[in-house]
Amino acid sequence: MPEAWIIVGASRGIGLEFVRQLAESGQRTIAAVRDKSRVEQLDEVVKQYAGNGGDLITVEECDVASEKSIEVGPVRIRGTDSFTSAIKKRVLEDRLQVKNVILNAGINHYPNRATEISFSSFTLHITTNTIGPIITAQKLLAIDPASPPPEKLVFISSDSGSTALFRGHEDGFGIYAATKAALNQALRHMAAEIERNGGKGTCVLALHPGEVETDMANVELGWQVEGVIQPRESVEGMLRVIAEKGAEDNGTFWRWDGRSHPW
Repeated sequence: MPEAWIIVGASRGIGLEFVRQLAESGQRTIAAVRDKSRVEQLDEVVKQYAGNGGDLITVEECDVASEKSIEVGPVRIRGTDSFTSAIKKRVLEDRLQVKNVILNAGINHYPNRATEISFSSFTLHITTNTIGPIITAQKLLAIDPASPPPEKLVFISSDSGSTALFRGHEDGFGIYAATKAALNQALRHMAAEIERNGGKGTCVLALHPGEVETDMANVELGWQVEGVIQPRESVEGMLRVIAEKGAEDNGTFWRWDGRSHPW
C-alpha cells in the first residue's frame, strides 16, 4: 500500500518547503492549498518532480477557513469535491495509506493587537489558525475506519502561543498568539481523546518552526526578532523531530531544533 504525507497549507513558505523536501526524498505528498489557481511556486515544484513517479505530488484544495471546503459530503467547491472527499477517494480507490499529516495553514495579519482588533479580524484569525486545523484533522482521522490511522498529526504552532513563556514584547501579535494558544489546548485534548479511545496508533504533536523568514513574516516590526532562519533549515529540523517521535510523545510540544517547548 503506497504511503503519503498530507501538507495542509502548502502553497508557500514552510508548507511549500515541506513538499519540496519530501519530494526530494522520493516521498508521495498531497499538497492542500486554498486556491489551486494561485499556486505558482507550488506548480514549479510539481513540474520539477513530475518525472519522478508521475504523481509524486498531488494538489488538492482545502480552505481551512471554510467548513464546506473541509467537509466530507456532496458539496462542490469550484467544481471539485471537498478536501476530505478527495482524500477519501484516494484512500479507497488508490489504497493509499496516509502516513503523516502536517497542519500548517495559518494567518498573521499584522498588527493584531487585543486593544485594537476588530470582531471580523479576530474571527478570521481564530477560524484559520485554530478551528480550521482542528476540524481538518478530525475529518482526516475519520476518513476510513478500515485503514490504519495516520501515524502522526503535526500542528505547526508557535512559541507565541506559549502561556508559560509569555512573549509580552511581541507587540502586534496579540490575537495571533491567542489563536495559537487555543490551538495548543485543542490539540492536547485531541491527543488525550485519541489515546482514551484506544487510538494509540496516532501521535499528535505541536511544533514551533522557529523564527522563519517567509512571506507571512515579511512585516516591519517595532521590536527585534532574534535567530531568524530560512524555511529549508526549519523544515529539515522539523522532519528530524517528526521522525524521532513515537506514541510515547503523544500530546507534546517541540521546537524545530529538537528541544521541548513549554505549553
